[in-house]
Amino acid sequence: MGVLLASVTESFAQAPQQIESVIVSGKDSAWYAQQADAWDREVRKTPQSEYAWRNLFEAKWYLHNWFKVKPEVTDSSQLVIKRMERAIPGSFTYNLCHLRMQMSPANEYGERALDMVPDELHPMHVGTLISYMWFAGYAESDNDRSALLNRLLRRQYEAGYYPDFALRFSYNQLEAMPSGAIYIGHGDLDLFSKLMLQRAMGLHADKTVIVYSFIHNKTYAAKVCEGLGIKPYEGLKEAYTDEKDASEAEAGFIRHIARETGRPVYCGAGVERNVESLARNIYSEGIVFKYSEKPYNNVAATKRALEHKYHLEYLTEPKFRAETYWKGSEMLQVNYVVGLAHLVRSYREEGNLVRANWLYSTLKASVENTRLPEDVKRQYIGYLDSQK
Repeated sequence: MGVLLASVTESFAQAPQQIESVIVSGKDSAWYAQQADAWDREVRKTPQSEYAWRNLFEAKWYLHNWFKVKPEVTDSSQLVIKRMERAIPGSFTYNLCHLRMQMSPANEYGERALDMVPDELHPMHVGTLISYMWFAGYAESDNDRSALLNRLLRRQYEAGYYPDFALRFSYNQLEAMPSGAIYIGHGDLDLFSKLMLQRAMGLHADKTVIVYSFIHNKTYAAKVCEGLGIKPYEGLKEAYTDEKDASEAEAGFIRHIARETGRPVYCGAGVERNVESLARNIYSEGIVFKYSEKPYNNVAATKRALEHKYHLEYLTEPKFRAETYWKGSEMLQVNYVVGLAHLVRSYREEGNLVRANWLYSTLKASVENTRLPEDVKRQYIGYLDSQK
């Protein structure tokens, strides 16, 4: 009876599947827990398989760090690293996963991993290496590491890992900024797509892209200032007591680079909400926000970007090819509605009905052509209608 029960239980066990980031897969914590068990069985069968170990580590990492499922002492990502050290010491996967646990500039595990990047590697893990290289300041340098960064970004681009609409959205953001502008962004979809445009496609390389979530780190901030040719910012601490304290440091850094460089500074959605003390100096310009210590007509600036810089044809066109899709990433599209819908009314009030009708139909198509849930579509189209 015991043997029969064991075989039945095994038959219902979930088969191991390639672990993706939560934002790509859209799976819940139960799926990641089941996959952790499935990959644990795999590493016991094939203890030398780096592929199996990577998937086991990622399943547990997302389970504990994303979903905040408290691990048992015997079931943590750290324990997986220790087991890996015994099974595949010194391997690329061991160093890569160690880097994931302790992401920081000048990381010995990151440097070792970069010295042995395999020809075949899942885009998610390439993303980890790109994050580390950006954090370490290699995006601001010109050496073998920065050349490797370019190759990895091209690998991601050729793999089609970033949705076409994300690249086009980032292109419009960069296109609307003047030459030499500085952009401060937040999140993989926002930032990696811009770095890919610049270093894999050679577009808008004159603009500097800064990672908002790295600003706290003195090493990264110093590299940014060095790359911009300005003195270091002295307002950073080793640690912060609360979110307000951290926000003040971030605000100080943004003021510092704006004043010292004299270059226009922009930020993406999300950043402007986190730097409260800069609220009076942040102006919406459509799909980006500009830092300015002097008031100016940001509505006119938004219209100039819309009429002379943005390329919005793709919003009304059908999809011409299948592509990778990150769960929920098409929410990027509704940013056009949030940032530009008010201009529909403005154009009508000016008597420019042709422009108003064009903008309305374009923004409506930008929502309708997504794969967002119908109730979400209705919400944003309703907001658009309220601006007519």
